[in-house]
Amino acid sequence: MLAGLLFLLLFLLGWSLAALVGWLAVSLPRRARGALWTAPFTWLGAVGGGVLVPLLGWNDAWAIAGSMAAALVSALFTGWLGGRVWDRYRLDRRFAKWARRSGPAGRR
Repeated sequence: MLAGLLFLLLFLLGWSLAALVGWLAVSLPRRARGALWTAPFTWLGAVGGGVLVPLLGWNDAWAIAGSMAAALVSALFTGWLGGRVWDRYRLDRRFAKWARRSGPAGRR
């Protein structure tokens, strides 16, 4: 039971690293506009894509590589989709009141 839990945690760590790579790949060209908005979408997409491979019945050595590749591709897609939602609904304007604008002396 402990070995199964450790195996699952290692998979979750691998999918999370794939989500981080996908999030960075989506956020850097956008100059981090909406980066915090897309972060949970990329993580959920990576875990969902990674879980999909074992659910399809693959359980050999290639399934691990396929699971990591599926996690990366789905993280890229969901991160891109989150960025499109950010742009389409102009969420930067909705969240602008929460941003602090400071002058040269650090005051408003």
